[in-house]
Amino acid sequence: MNFLSDKRKRKIFIITTSVILALVTIVGACAIYLGDYYRADNEAIGVFMPQGTTWKEESDGTIVFKPEGSTKGFIFYPGGKVEHTAYTPLMEALASEGILCVLVEMPFRLAVLDMNAAEGIPERYTHVNSWYLAGHSLGGAMASSYLAEHKDAYEGIVLLAAYATESLQGEKVLSIYGSEDGVLNMENYE
Repeated sequence: MNFLSDKRKRKIFIITTSVILALVTIVGACAIYLGDYYRADNEAIGVFMPQGTTWKEESDGTIVFKPEGSTKGFIFYPGGKVEHTAYTPLMEALASEGILCVLVEMPFRLAVLDMNAAEGIPERYTHVNSWYLAGHSLGGAMASSYLAEHKDAYEGIVLLAAYATESLQGEKVLSIYGSEDGVLNMENYE
């Protein structure tokens, strides 16, 4: 009887140890994957940003470019594993044309983890009467999914090297990609 008890204890120990090792391996692999991302090059951003450029960073990491008298708004979802601040020159260029730009920060730099990042943003800026969504790569795909559920709230969407994951039939869509893009799945894009 004691032998069976020891055998059962050994089996439980081996299973428990295996599960713990598997979990540690998975957590470690996730940490390595999420820690390897495209960082913004602050020197390059400085070259492209006009002198005196300002923006406001909200407590949730969202960066807002708010030109005076803006009536159009633009919410941007960054690409997968891309630091959101890398898009500040693009947002500043749009803001210089009078468009309020909101650059959202995604959890672990993955828009798939917060597809609803645009939720509540238009309500913060009541002076803006026309809103557009936009996103790069994975961010564009998640922005299109969000738009599919909120079509009445937005005038259209801009996809940069991205494709819609939902039907956007009847929506205004501007899609831009590079002819030498080696990442964009052209079959899915079509």
